Amino acid sequence: MRYFLYLLFIVLGLTAYRAWVVLTNGLPLYVDEAQYWYWAQHLAWGYYSKPPMIAAVIAATTSVCGDSESCVRAGSLIFYPLSTFILFFLTRRLFDEKTAFIAGLIFITLPAVGLSSLIISTDVALFFFWTLALFAFVRVLETDAWLDWVLLGVALGLGLLTKYTMGIFFLSAALYLMVSGRWHFLIKARAWAAVFIAALIFAPNLGWNWQNNFPTFQHTAEISHLEQVGLHWSSFTEFLLGQVGVFGFVFFPLLLFLLINFRRLHQLPNAGLLLCFSLPFLLIISLQALLGTANANWAAPTYVAATSLLAAWLVTWQHTRLLIVGLIINLSLVLGLYHYQSLAQWMGLDLNAKNDIYKRVRGWDALGQQYLAIQAQYPNALPLAEERGILSELTYYTRPIGLNIVSWNPERKLRHHYDLVTRLEGREGQDFLLVTSAQLPAHMPSYFQSLEKIGELKLHIYKDYELSYAVYRLQGFKGLTQ
Repeated sequence: MRYFLYLLFIVLGLTAYRAWVVLTNGLPLYVDEAQYWYWAQHLAWGYYSKPPMIAAVIAATTSVCGDSESCVRAGSLIFYPLSTFILFFLTRRLFDEKTAFIAGLIFITLPAVGLSSLIISTDVALFFFWTLALFAFVRVLETDAWLDWVLLGVALGLGLLTKYTMGIFFLSAALYLMVSGRWHFLIKARAWAAVFIAALIFAPNLGWNWQNNFPTFQHTAEISHLEQVGLHWSSFTEFLLGQVGVFGFVFFPLLLFLLINFRRLHQLPNAGLLLCFSLPFLLIISLQALLGTANANWAAPTYVAATSLLAAWLVTWQHTRLLIVGLIINLSLVLGLYHYQSLAQWMGLDLNAKNDIYKRVRGWDALGQQYLAIQAQYPNALPLAEERGILSELTYYTRPIGLNIVSWNPERKLRHHYDLVTRLEGREGQDFLLVTSAQLPAHMPSYFQSLEKIGELKLHIYKDYELSYAVYRLQGFKGLTQ
């Protein structure tokens, strides 16, 4: 087990370093992170844009260490090491311990894993459950043991509660069983028992969607933009370039080279298995990018099996230099991201709106304090906003009593989670403090007895970039019949 001990020391050391970066970088929560924290305060089986796992993870970590930014993000520092160790045991079962060590080393140093370790996102848990499900799948092919089938079903169900793209796992499994001549597994009672377990775990989210007219499914379809007719080559190109940032400047081109020149892989044992659990995912999301749009991270589970496959190829043909160069470039990129501001100062570079990669997360911790000073003058007024970003950041950084914040939505649209869970109905006579980055809607004065601008939330971040929001006092809500 010496290779596992090597990996253990590396992963623990790297995780401790990343924990230090999270604790000291001072980055406020991004809008999505703040929204996930809000979800974690109201645990449910579903939310407007995601299944419930991300909220459950944040609820678990914040229950231990509080609601600071670092505690909200702590799940990443737990799940990525666990995913790495499972990948090690998976790869060792398919190849050998040295290859398993290389696979773990590649995975924990991937640019996507490095950057994602500083934030909390759905990819964190998705990586874990996809890797666990693949490990269980490999075991059931060898043992056909009930315990392994149950583990597979549980991993699949929890993965579906994390992100719906976990469903591609079923396609990959069926494809492998067919091309490998193991189609008889498809009719095994134990296989269908695993599917039943996964469905049983996933069922509460389906029930929640049913009760709320399937908002998560609708949102998933909307952000894909598949209704746009035609081929979107710019979106496709952007997605492929994004994969370089996910897997690395050396490893992603190398992976494409191996996929195109499949004959270079046929001598590797289990290459077909790993291809079935990497190539379909990448092709499906690439097709989505071509037909609509897709973010680079949407294909993230591709790189579980791809990492194992690449490690086996590098070890088998002794491409040590390629491995070292790839690791150095990935680590350098991640270190640059971690210490971006310090490096910019050392190089004499003035950060501005065009070159600061963290621009979108800066400022709301200070704006929250500005809002609290205004709120103190009107303690009975409820915070009100129309934009998801304002609602999320305002809730986290001001913590109104009972997190009682309201979405301005007189047309009863469904644009985000706050439209789903907050209501204007029944609040007649209520005073509000509206925070907005846009002009005041022309129809808004008719809904209130009086309306006045009472302040502004403003923060100069750079010479060419500032945050600015107007604050209005709205008195005596008349109701939605106006």
